[in-house]
Amino acid sequence: MPSLTGLRFVAAFGVFVCHIAFMEAARRGGWPTPAFFLLGPVGVSLFFVLSGFVLTCSARETDTARSFWRRRIVKIYPSHLVVWLLIMVLFRGVGMPRPITGAMSAPTMLGDVANALLVHTLIPLPQFGLAGNGVAWSLTCELLFYLLFPLLLPLVRRIRLGWLPAAAGAVTVAAWAVPVVSLGLGGPPLEQGSLPGDITPPQMLFVYAFPPSRLPEFVLGMILARMHTSGFPVRIGVLPAAGLLCASLSLGIAVLPAPFLPAAATVVPVALLVRATAAVDVRGGRSLLREPGMVFLGNLSYAFYLVHATVIAVVLYYGGGGWGTGRVACVSFIVALAASWLLYSRVERPCMRRFSAGRPRPRAAAALPPALPGTDYEGPPGRNTSPQPTADP
Repeated sequence: MPSLTGLRFVAAFGVFVCHIAFMEAARRGGWPTPAFFLLGPVGVSLFFVLSGFVLTCSARETDTARSFWRRRIVKIYPSHLVVWLLIMVLFRGVGMPRPITGAMSAPTMLGDVANALLVHTLIPLPQFGLAGNGVAWSLTCELLFYLLFPLLLPLVRRIRLGWLPAAAGAVTVAAWAVPVVSLGLGGPPLEQGSLPGDITPPQMLFVYAFPPSRLPEFVLGMILARMHTSGFPVRIGVLPAAGLLCASLSLGIAVLPAPFLPAAATVVPVALLVRATAAVDVRGGRSLLREPGMVFLGNLSYAFYLVHATVIAVVLYYGGGGWGTGRVACVSFIVALAASWLLYSRVERPCMRRFSAGRPRPRAAAALPPALPGTDYEGPPGRNTSPQPTADP
């Protein structure tokens, strides 16, 4: 399903646009319009649903929890730590202002260390929430998902086929219950302009960055994967699902209280978009997301997500103070794309190849079959000198 890989970059680009709008508005002493601001939360929600969907579709019966956790840790931590070290040099060494802080964050060194370990949003406090690499809060959510995945997968697989739609509806209700619970959290509201209506820092941290609050989206992705592999029909296409997502976002801004906007308002169209995109690949239909360029960008999406906010901050600090928004966005995008390629090719992919499979266990040498007529194999007994295929993790 290569279109899902391309869809990952669409999600990452939505987060990029959100942060361009946020930092540009903050530079002028204001806040971005809600529509631009909420592109980031929509992109992150899409990441979470996609994560549950892809991991469930690709789960192997012979896999163990230990090997699964090792692959996920190797995927996440090395690139995250490289970017975290760069951020510490820039913001604690050089003294650059941090990106994506706003009224919620007063990062401490303890918060930065918790961010490096990816445990910071388990403590939903402002000084922890956006410490270190501000976008890494979502990685703490993903780590919780990965920790629970070996426990959740057997439960999802036990759901009877006829009950899968009801199960999807139940976790959707759970996603909507999170902002309902948050309405009881008090405190002074954030500055106006980012979201319509009042939302307090505890509410924002609880509905947006607290890992257990985002678990329903991941489980929804797992259930959608069961529906996909079980042949449930898809009754809505990619473009109608994308249109419904835009409509839900606009309607939510108009009528819903602010705590419902970061995730609950768009969780259903996000789920429909993931299902529709996967179905296009299964049918062999035309998909721009499946083009080689989009798949390449999708492979860079994790690295791009990690570096983009820091790149925007560096561009604004060192050269973009007098630039317009369009120029800042173009330069930041090009630099972030180049940095993400370096991070992907020099850190993420080598670490995955080197460490994701663990140490191979020694095995007894097997007897080689007789050489087939017409081959030129003349190696010694017990040793195969022919080239061996390698598996891409």
